[in-house]
Amino acid sequence: YQVKKELLQADSTTLKLTGNTSSFKAMESVISSFHTLYPNCSIEYEYVQDYDKSMLTRLSNNDDVDLFVTNNITADSKNLPYALELSSHSNALSLADTYPGLIHNFTISGDNGGLYAIPFGGEVRGMYVNTTLLNSLGLSVPNNYEELLSCCSTLLESGYIPIQGNPSNFGVMLMYPYFANIIANASSYQETYDKINNREAGISSLFKDPMAHLYTLVEKGYYNYKTVETDLKFFTDSTEYTAALNFLNIAADSSGNSTKIDDIGQVAFMPGVMSLKNTLDKTKDNYHSAIEYQFILSPTADDGGFAYLSPSAGIAINKNSAKTAWALEFLNYLFSKDINNSFAQEQNIIPNTADALDIINQTFEIDASHISQLGQVTFDYVFYDVIKKALTDVSKGNNPKYMQADGTMYSLDYYMDALEKALTTKS
Repeated sequence: YQVKKELLQADSTTLKLTGNTSSFKAMESVISSFHTLYPNCSIEYEYVQDYDKSMLTRLSNNDDVDLFVTNNITADSKNLPYALELSSHSNALSLADTYPGLIHNFTISGDNGGLYAIPFGGEVRGMYVNTTLLNSLGLSVPNNYEELLSCCSTLLESGYIPIQGNPSNFGVMLMYPYFANIIANASSYQETYDKINNREAGISSLFKDPMAHLYTLVEKGYYNYKTVETDLKFFTDSTEYTAALNFLNIAADSSGNSTKIDDIGQVAFMPGVMSLKNTLDKTKDNYHSAIEYQFILSPTADDGGFAYLSPSAGIAINKNSAKTAWALEFLNYLFSKDINNSFAQEQNIIPNTADALDIINQTFEIDASHISQLGQVTFDYVFYDVIKKALTDVSKGNNPKYMQADGTMYSLDYYMDALEKALTTKS
């Protein structure tokens, strides 16, 4: 990164950066080091509650905001009219160090498209393993589906429901990387992609294995959200904070105060994204929990797990900011290779750098045949929503509300037929 002399000679200024988390240590570190290089530029991070609604109001009122944290800004995003189109500022903004796949996924195509935000890095879905609980039962962290089933069997016999999570995102969080990998690493990618994109008959058969593997976990009671919800009052919403409390066995006492129950826990396996570790670590520290855990790729296949790279949240510039030059320079700094690597490590995401896939390979010790990224599974229809519904339906299959009249689960064929219809129905 090269400091610009003309900015060092500019008048002192302050940028306002807004975000949706009360603590943003990774960003604070970048802000501090940027200020060291540019003493005449200060950046203030402001936590905004009820973020989406509040930010839309502030941006529309042309309030004091220069940079703002955001999810991908798409063609129908309400914040689009207030975001600076960045690709037209290539003379002032360099993205040479970033990963093209992440940038592409944040780029709106078409005549009126463009790049309105830059992802901080990439998210990876996986599973948090309570190693303290496993060790107490003499179990090891599973490396493949057979080992996962073996662990779950022992856990269930010992009185635990092994895998837990909110049903609204459990199935897709656990299994979507498997689906993506089937497409991205098919022996003939283009042929497979075209069949799915054209919604050809029979394409559901491609996904029989992950559907069957999830079905088995539910059928055997290794995942049973209704019992967990009723008996433990766990995972009653899909927020990260609730997930952290439940995973660390922190619950409300008789006075309504959150209290650590023990240092072993009730949850052995919890699907989640890599960056959830920030919330887990902070919650563990706040409640002095001694539970140890690690993040792994969910071992959902016979030969292990899969890494699926999708963009994390990102950052945008308010197009009405009077300090665009400084805002662009901060993005140059944030997305320079060394700085973004440091940011990503502290934020627990994959860096937005050209070697992102190599970093995944090194981090999880897997080869390219188990790595995919969002751009490889983006179709002319919302494939993700179709798969999410199918997996959510299976994950709810042992709830009496969704079972057959005789009290048994619907068959795997029933769920596969529903998936086939959803995949091949053209609007």
